Amino acid sequence: MRETLSNFFNFRWEEFNMNKGASFFMGAIILVLMGFWMFVGIVDIKPTEVGVEVDKVQGKVFDMPRGVGYHVYNKVSTDIVVYHVAARAFPGDVMKSENTDNYSLDLKTNDGQNIRVDLTILYALKGNEVPALHQTIGSNYEDQILLPQIRSEARITIGSYAAEEIYSGKVRDDIQKEMAQRLQSAVAKFPAIQIQDALIRHFAFSREFESAIEQKKLAAQQVEINKNRALAQEEEAKRQEAEARGSKLKAIQDAEGRAQSARIEADAERYKLEQEAAGKLANYKADAEGKKLQADALGGGQNVVALKFAENIPDKFRVFAVPIGQNSTSLMDLNGIFKGMFSGASKE
Repeated sequence: MRETLSNFFNFRWEEFNMNKGASFFMGAIILVLMGFWMFVGIVDIKPTEVGVEVDKVQGKVFDMPRGVGYHVYNKVSTDIVVYHVAARAFPGDVMKSENTDNYSLDLKTNDGQNIRVDLTILYALKGNEVPALHQTIGSNYEDQILLPQIRSEARITIGSYAAEEIYSGKVRDDIQKEMAQRLQSAVAKFPAIQIQDALIRHFAFSREFESAIEQKKLAAQQVEINKNRALAQEEEAKRQEAEARGSKLKAIQDAEGRAQSARIEADAERYKLEQEAAGKLANYKADAEGKKLQADALGGGQNVVALKFAENIPDKFRVFAVPIGQNSTSLMDLNGIFKGMFSGASKE
């Protein structure tokens, strides 16, 4: 019995010693983890970011920013502030900014009209200059630097334009370019801030002014409509006048054409008659010349007559040749023939 109790107490003591060692080990691990959490910091810097290392003991900002990757530091004596350096918009939440008055600018034009403008500024940070920006301004540089400069330069820029110019939208690009240039000049003493562009998201005038502008635009449109109608009527009158001139010119040309055609026909007929007369005259001349040549060839006019007489004698007419006179044997001596015939008959 005594031996059994002795064994039992020995076992419990050994178990207690083992539990005590495990508890001590676990406590040490917890203390190490707590110390690591309290004194050691880890930061992951993305490609679009830089880290600014700050010595909290001396209150000093290191000139070289921390680059991309994981960085371990002593949280007691050191701090690393991460800055986003890639291009971004200010205000960052555009929809939220339009529902508040913090980022809406109430301005005046050069002719005294009130205008409310919502702007978005696109900017980036120059990584190597971020430590200096943190040293002089801090991480709240948007509200400390950008917003006041935006209000100031917007007031100057908008104030150099008339309300109607802005309302028509003709100078919108000019205003945005001028605003970006003026902002960049204003923040030039902070090299880390690089202004890229200024965008007008929205602007609004008073209802009275917008109503007056709309009425003016409608009146101008009506004037333009009337001008176009008058111009159209003038063009129609010119067209009708041109058509009348064309019709008149056509009638004149047709009349002149008919007269010219009649003259041509008359000239052609006269030429035809002249040619026919000339042809007949030529025929008459040729016939007379032929007859003259024939008479000359037959030995005189009497022979021509005799030839014509002979040509008119019928084919069955018989002619008896009787010698008349002592030595005459001429067959063409008709006088002698008929004379001899008549004298012979009287003798019988």
